[in-house]
Amino acid sequence: MNGKSDILSVDLPIGPWCALWAHATVLLDDLAVHGLPDPYWTLGGGTVLMFRHDHRASKDIDIFVADPQYLGYLTPRLSDKAAERTSDYLEDHGSLKLYFAEGEVDFVASPNLLEDAWEWWDIDGRRVRVERSAEIVAKKMYHRGHSATARDLYDLALVIEREPDELRLAGSFLTRHRDVFLEKVLHPSDRLRAQFEAIDTRQFSPSLEYCARLAESFLSSLPSDIGKR
Repeated sequence: MNGKSDILSVDLPIGPWCALWAHATVLLDDLAVHGLPDPYWTLGGGTVLMFRHDHRASKDIDIFVADPQYLGYLTPRLSDKAAERTSDYLEDHGSLKLYFAEGEVDFVASPNLLEDAWEWWDIDGRRVRVERSAEIVAKKMYHRGHSATARDLYDLALVIEREPDELRLAGSFLTRHRDVFLEKVLHPSDRLRAQFEAIDTRQFSPSLEYCARLAESFLSSLPSDIGKR
């Protein structure tokens, strides 16, 4: 399917993400008031992987925007629309985290990494650019692979199993922190083990050791020089 022309109708589960999605879209629609009638943004993160694979429970909404200036129109510090919805938020360089009773909405200024990074979905009658699984994992590994979080390892292993060919196309973004990542997951700390055990798994329930070995096999098969970006 050509994700840039076709729109995929999807049957999404009901959950806390629905309320968070409503908050996010109200704020994104408000960008039009500031002269941005058609802002470029994509929906990604672990919740999108849950939509596709039902691998683990995930509720937070991750929105990636093309222009860091968008964040100024989304923060409760400057936006009345945002302030009406929450006063609990965290701003950092290039990111904005909004806290709600149902969970979190993250707005991150981060361009797409892959040429074919997203596909169109119809979500509640809205046409949405939804990131492909390879793009989601590429962002995790490229921007924070050195942190080697339990959920990032788990999500990486999922996509290696379910979409290996597509993920291999993202190889140039997976090896930037490969050595540090593998060192941490192959020799996990007690904290990493505890975080992994705390994952609310659904249709994918591997052990930490299995995920680490799978990641080692896949990442080690990628050419070393492609990670120099």
